Amino acid sequence: RTLIKNLKFKIENSVKGITIVEILVVIFIIALFSSILLINFPKIIRKFALNRAVYKMSQDSRRAQDMALSGQRTEGGDVKGYGVYINLNSLGNKKYIIYADMGDDQKYDASGVICGRQSPNQDCVIETINLSQAESGVIISGITNPNNVQQIDINFKPPNPTVTITSLSSGSRAQIIFALESDLLTYRTVSVNTAGLIEIK
Repeated sequence: RTLIKNLKFKIENSVKGITIVEILVVIFIIALFSSILLINFPKIIRKFALNRAVYKMSQDSRRAQDMALSGQRTEGGDVKGYGVYINLNSLGNKKYIIYADMGDDQKYDASGVICGRQSPNQDCVIETINLSQAESGVIISGITNPNNVQQIDINFKPPNPTVTITSLSSGSRAQIIFALESDLLTYRTVSVNTAGLIEIK
């Protein structure tokens, strides 16, 4: 019986509580991590916007490629191909176009006509993507290939599809650079080559 009492006493004495110092240390650590997260939160949001814009561009390029593969038709006649058109001068650095090539010249004629309203053999716009609405703070900062240019046209012609990239004087690859408007050193690239490979870097 004495042994049981001694054992009970030892168990009660061995149970420790949490000290105020330990509670304050935990609160300090939580507050420190929260403040770090809050300080970096706008930058994290901007980086997510940049990633979304780059993935959207790659998906739009694949969409044009898929439409060419499937031989999809559009209103107003036979489509000879589909493509993505970027012009930093006329469209600005926040817009690009997915178009239907009706004239079979493997490039966009810059008419701006919406599909279904075009005259015969006139290229038409399937969709205009506006980054200022979808991903504000992200811009197309440049287009690189062997020649730095202000515009590029990536065209997919059925049935294979054959890929034609205008402004590509040599080489087989063009890169569209997306950057944060507030920090041009934070950027990502969509790379397209004449074999039809679309990559994000």
